[in-house]
Amino acid sequence: MQPARPYRPKVSRETRLLLTAAAVAIAVLWLLARVRFQGLPDAPNPIPAVFSQLASPPRYDDLAGQLAQIQSRVQPSLLVLDAPVPAPRSVAIKLRDDFVVSHLAPAAPAGPRKDATVMAHDSASGLAIASSMAAASMSLPLPWTPRRLPQPRYFFATRTNAAGVSLYPVFVGSLTTIETPLWAEPLWTAPTGTPLVPGSWLFTTDAELAGLVVALDGEAMIVPIALVLAEAERLLSAPPGAGGIVGVEVQALTPPIAALTKASGGVVVTAVDAAGPGEGQLRVGDVIESVGGVPLPTLRHWRVRVARLSAGETLGLRVRRGGELQEVALVAAAPSPTPVSPLLGLALRASPRGGAEVVRVDRGSVADRAGLAVGDVITLIANVQAPSPAAVVRAFNLTTEGQRVLIAVTRGDAHFVAALAR
Repeated sequence: MQPARPYRPKVSRETRLLLTAAAVAIAVLWLLARVRFQGLPDAPNPIPAVFSQLASPPRYDDLAGQLAQIQSRVQPSLLVLDAPVPAPRSVAIKLRDDFVVSHLAPAAPAGPRKDATVMAHDSASGLAIASSMAAASMSLPLPWTPRRLPQPRYFFATRTNAAGVSLYPVFVGSLTTIETPLWAEPLWTAPTGTPLVPGSWLFTTDAELAGLVVALDGEAMIVPIALVLAEAERLLSAPPGAGGIVGVEVQALTPPIAALTKASGGVVVTAVDAAGPGEGQLRVGDVIESVGGVPLPTLRHWRVRVARLSAGETLGLRVRRGGELQEVALVAAAPSPTPVSPLLGLALRASPRGGAEVVRVDRGSVADRAGLAVGDVITLIANVQAPSPAAVVRAFNLTTEGQRVLIAVTRGDAHFVAALAR
């Protein structure tokens, strides 16, 4: 009788192969990690090191700790430019010497800024250059050079408050490029819903300046900082002259009108001011195909060109009329002075939130001079809270020449007070 052998659990061939494959995989991962992350110190246990190096580090929890540090690093590069109410405050960065660059509403006048003088303003893009003594003590921001635009990342965005400028984190899933006639190079666009506010500056988590947020067709876009600085230098070296007008209204060229006029591109004239430069040279129905030899593929191209027009400048237009091409030269005229009216000049409707909402502001009226705009909600006039449209008109009519009445206005998320002066 043979002695009993000790029991040994049988390991199947498949199990041995599986264990061998796992060991080989771990070894390969470790070798790849050492090649990919050569600058990192050796870890005592290779398994945790592999996964900690390959996994994305937590981001949002780190942002709270980084916020105060980033704020202190970028604060010397920022300056708040105050403006008379109701114009919004803007944040500027140093350009060079005693010049700073900021973003103003494209259609808004440059106007005076507290402790700063606006030297040049592009009314099309909203980019503005100001001279300020405070710029001498400011530091130049470190520009960001992106490597992979589609990569998700966090930015820190600026916003103004009572204390000056603060930062808040914004997650951007990806960045893609988009062409626009407003800028010489492509802009960046973020996914829909990204909380970007026009006029704010974006900094990376390394305190590098990424760009400026602007509005384009109702959507927020990012102008890369390299493009901002290049356009700012161009604007400073060649400031635009006094704005000019051509007295022509146009609309986009639709396929039916293109077929009727035999035009392949351009904009269609819808009205000609009888007292403007276009009178006698353009007619309703004309298709303006190019300006200065440059085609007009979209309505925006025309609007940008006209917005940057200076009084006295000559526009060479290529016009298609009745299927025939003509060359037309228009000399831009200076805008006529804004008429001054003693009338309130407001069309109002009741706001669901309470108060009276502005639906129209007459040019040159009392409301226009006070800075009111379409969409504003008057929440107080004199001592009347949440006034109805009739109450606003009645309170203004009770004033006499030279008198003023105080109003409180809500514009989006902002609030301000102004005076209506008859």
